[in-house]
Amino acid sequence: MEPHFNRKSVTIGIIGGTGLMGQWFRRFFESAGHRVLICGRKTELTEDELVRGSQVVIISQPLSAALETARRVGPLMGETQALMDICSLKSEIASAMLESTGAEVVAAHPLFGPSTESLKGQNVVLCPMRGSVWAAWLGAELSKGGAKVTQSDPVTHDRMTAVVQGLTHFITIALGRTLADLGLAPETLLPFATPIFRAKLALVGRLFAQDLSLYAALVGKNPEAAWVIEAFMKACQEAKGSISPGASPETGMGYLENIRDFLGDYSARGLKESDFFLAALAGYGRKTE
Repeated sequence: MEPHFNRKSVTIGIIGGTGLMGQWFRRFFESAGHRVLICGRKTELTEDELVRGSQVVIISQPLSAALETARRVGPLMGETQALMDICSLKSEIASAMLESTGAEVVAAHPLFGPSTESLKGQNVVLCPMRGSVWAAWLGAELSKGGAKVTQSDPVTHDRMTAVVQGLTHFITIALGRTLADLGLAPETLLPFATPIFRAKLALVGRLFAQDLSLYAALVGKNPEAAWVIEAFMKACQEAKGSISPGASPETGMGYLENIRDFLGDYSARGLKESDFFLAALAGYGRKTE
């Protein structure tokens, strides 16, 4: 049965709605004119009550908890409702939702954090798993808010995030470990820092200022991350042999030019974009002095 509803006024229930991302989406949907119910470990509203009173149920929890929640609440839902999640990995949770419910299922991944002020320009990946009505509604709501919405499947999503999240965080963690092993604290390095290094160091600090279990999961629980990390380690060895002290200049230039050829026109775009955020970082530094 295809759900019929007023697209401008939907009741959305967020399990884990007291958390940071749950609160972010509560504000987003309420500002769009929708009614939002939330439940968490300390709310009076129970999961059962939330499910019965919602047209769309969004699971906003870490993956391990989200899997249990999907299996628990899925059987309570009807085919005119939608069960969604916002976990960072998609294959396992998408399967759990499909297997546990007859409702429409959408596996979603907002590629930003709760400190993001606006949805404008942010990436969101949607993996419609069953039905199309609620997936289309969610995509339209996110697009109206300015998001760049991409449809994918869970396997492709997890392969891509093995690079954009898994590899990124692996490199950041390794840089932090390297500084610790060298005994070089940020305060020691900052007087010598270039704008590029300041940006990289800030990203190290940013990661370690947040929930470390999340970053451990993004690297360690994505099965696609293993081959990506192996490729990176191989690239490190190649770079060591090509541009380290003692390597011939010809070898080094050939190595670098090969990478530049692969990047193509993106190099110029990357230069322009990085000039923008490095200027913003410099401005922030002046304000805090």
